[in-house]
Amino acid sequence: MGRPTYHSTDWRQQADRHTLLEDPVLVVHQIGVLGLPGGPPPGIDHALVYTTREGGFELFRPPHRPRRIPRRYTAVYEVDLGIHPVRTRITLPSSHDAHEFDAAVELDWQVTDPIRFVRSGHRNVPRLLMGELEAAARPAARMFPITDSAGAETAVTAAVRDGKPLGEQAGLHAVWNLRLRRDEENIAHARRLQAIEHATAEEILAQQSGAVADLARAAREEAQHRSRLAMQKYEAQRIDFHRDYLGAGAVDAWALHVAQHPEDSAKAVQSLRDDQRVRLRAQMELIKEMLTKTGTEPFELEGPRRRALDAFNAVFGHIPDERDQEKAADRAAPDAGAEPPSPPLPSQPTAADLSAWLPPVPPEPPASPGAPR
Repeated sequence: MGRPTYHSTDWRQQADRHTLLEDPVLVVHQIGVLGLPGGPPPGIDHALVYTTREGGFELFRPPHRPRRIPRRYTAVYEVDLGIHPVRTRITLPSSHDAHEFDAAVELDWQVTDPIRFVRSGHRNVPRLLMGELEAAARPAARMFPITDSAGAETAVTAAVRDGKPLGEQAGLHAVWNLRLRRDEENIAHARRLQAIEHATAEEILAQQSGAVADLARAAREEAQHRSRLAMQKYEAQRIDFHRDYLGAGAVDAWALHVAQHPEDSAKAVQSLRDDQRVRLRAQMELIKEMLTKTGTEPFELEGPRRRALDAFNAVFGHIPDERDQEKAADRAAPDAGAEPPSPPLPSQPTAADLSAWLPPVPPEPPASPGAPR
C-alpha cells in the first residue's frame, strides 16, 4: 500500500481573503518519499514554494502548478499573495522624556518575493514592519519638542522615506502613512490654555466693544445736546423776531402774517380798519373832553384847545385858511376903544354825526366900558 503525497501537515491557518493575517504562510506540508499526488488543492491566488533536498527553493505563482511532485521536493509552503491592511498606533519619543508623540500608522503590505519571505523565517509581518518604521522614526522624532508635532511629523516621514523600504529584506512591499500628534495629556493641557486664551480674548473684545459703545453713546448724547442748544437758539431768534415785529405795530405784524399766509389778507385789512376806528374814537373822546372842560380861565384853555382843534382838523382834514383869519380880525377892529375880547374859537365842524357829542362853547360876555376886568 502506497504512502500519500501529503504525509503530514505542519502548519495550517484557518484564513480566507478577509482575514487579518500576521503570517502570509497559510499551509506547510511535508512531502513523503514514495508519495503520489493528492490531497486538498491550494488557493488560486496562493503561491507554492517547494523546498528541495539540496536546500533550494522552487516557486510556482498562480495559476501555474506542478504536474507531478518530483522526489527532490521535501516540503511545500502555500503563501498568500494578497494585500493586507494594518491600522495601529505607536508612541514616538520627543525631546523631553516626559512626553511622547502619539503616531497613527496606516500600512498595507503584500508578499512580492515568496521565496525570500520563506527563507527569512518571519511569522509576524505587522510586527516586522512596525519595528523597522520605529527604528527609522524614533531618532527623527526625538529632535522635536512635544509642542511641535507638525515639524516632527515632517521629519519622521522624511526619515522613513529616505531609509530602506519597509519589509524589503523579507520579500515584502509596504505602502504606509504616518500622522503625529501630541499625547492626550498634552492635548488636554493645550485645550485648557486655549480655553483661557479664548475667554481672555472674549473679555478684551467685550471691553473694547463696550468702550466703543460708550464713545458712540457719548457722541450721540453730545449731538443731541448740540441739537437742543441749536433749537433753543433758533426759538430765541424766532421770539426776538416776533417781538420786534409785534412791538413795531399792528401794521408790521400783519404784514409779516400776510407774507406767510396770503389767504388772510382780507382779515388783516379788516383788523387794521378796526384798529384805526378805535384810535379815531379815542382821539375824538379826548377832543370832546378838552372842548367841554369848564372851571378854568379861558386863557388857560387856549393852548390845550388849540392843540385839540389841530388834532381834530388833522383827523377830519379841515384846517382854517388865512382869509378866515383876516375876516375875524376886521370884525374885531370897530371895538378898538373897548377892551379886546378873548380870541374867538375856530368854527366847529357841522357834521351831523358830531353834533350830538360836540356842543358849542358859549362866548365870554363883553366887558362894560370902563369897568375893570
